[in-house]
Amino acid sequence: MTHKQQILINVFVTSFSATLLQRGAYFFTHDVYGFSQARNLWLALLVGITYVVGATSSHQLAARLGERRALLMVLLALAGSHVVLACFASAFVFLVAFAVIAMLQGAMWPIFESYMSAGEAPRSLGRALSRYNISWALSVPASLAVAGPLIASGTPKLLFVVAGVLYTLIALLCSKFPARPTHLAEGHVDRPDALTLQRYRSLLISARFAMLGSYTLLYVLAPLMPEIMKRIGFGTAAAARASSLLDVARLCCFVALFAYSGWHGRKLPVLLAIGALPLGFALVLFGPSVASVVSGEILFGTAAGFLYTAALYYAQVVQNASVDAGGAHEALIGLGYALGPSAGLVGTALAQGAAQGSASYIRGMSLATLPLIAACSLGALRPLLRSRQATSPRNV
Repeated sequence: MTHKQQILINVFVTSFSATLLQRGAYFFTHDVYGFSQARNLWLALLVGITYVVGATSSHQLAARLGERRALLMVLLALAGSHVVLACFASAFVFLVAFAVIAMLQGAMWPIFESYMSAGEAPRSLGRALSRYNISWALSVPASLAVAGPLIASGTPKLLFVVAGVLYTLIALLCSKFPARPTHLAEGHVDRPDALTLQRYRSLLISARFAMLGSYTLLYVLAPLMPEIMKRIGFGTAAAARASSLLDVARLCCFVALFAYSGWHGRKLPVLLAIGALPLGFALVLFGPSVASVVSGEILFGTAAGFLYTAALYYAQVVQNASVDAGGAHEALIGLGYALGPSAGLVGTALAQGAAQGSASYIRGMSLATLPLIAACSLGALRPLLRSRQATSPRNV
């Protein structure tokens, strides 16, 4: 088994463990602690803030300790945090431990991304990152399918026990990683030329703005999914599985991008994804039927999958697979974790302040999310429009 194949196995198991709590937590707090939508949104906001702290510190941590040692330290701390949750799962302990876990996860992913990307030429990097994305995305629907029954069982603490055991196993597997990933030399023949790097920097800015929008909207939806699924007739276990359709669509997008690399350096796919995000979001949040919500999940998941891949690919090419490239990528994801719940809280407050009913809910959430959608969309479009005159037709 090659080194990169070992990384893919570890990423799959790590993502499964992370998703058990990261996405299953809102079903857990809703059922076990009786958290309302507003409390779940506050919890998600806390998670987003601490995730950004972890992501922005990952580069310094890796530079000081070395990538392998930093990764092992983070994984063992994650295992310990889940043991605390399994032993002392009061609401207060849950809030503190969940915040710590989010910070550790923010620090962990950039290191995995650097190991996977290091030493790859731009053409092979696209396929390497697609394999990486498929590996972690495969685990998300499986994790959500397991999370629902665990939470609905008589012993919901099993959610933490399973994750803690898996993090310990991952740490043992990662102990065989090289101390540091091997990067291409700056003057290497496989590094892009200056003009290509300039175009990729422009696309990186656009993809990052749009990806920030996707994660902001995703984390408006994630804490509200229990109520959205209940509204269209699902129980707890079925709701967790149904909410994973978004992740299945994202996974299918990753598979398609593995098979097709013609999107590298082109603007049109980014433009299409920018337009698809708000439409898919509106269908999930406001859809009155199973068909509309499912359609929205598929559309949103596909667009989010492309933007995630594009932002990570362009970052790793431009910054030569450094931990710092992944750190900035994950920090934007964490910012989305924070902005999404903030918008959800504002939308909930606006809806409660108006007359009761679906119309007030739609109005409140629209007023809260439209400014964020507009800001991220305009931020993503600006570099594309600014470079229009300098871009040849084959790159559009």
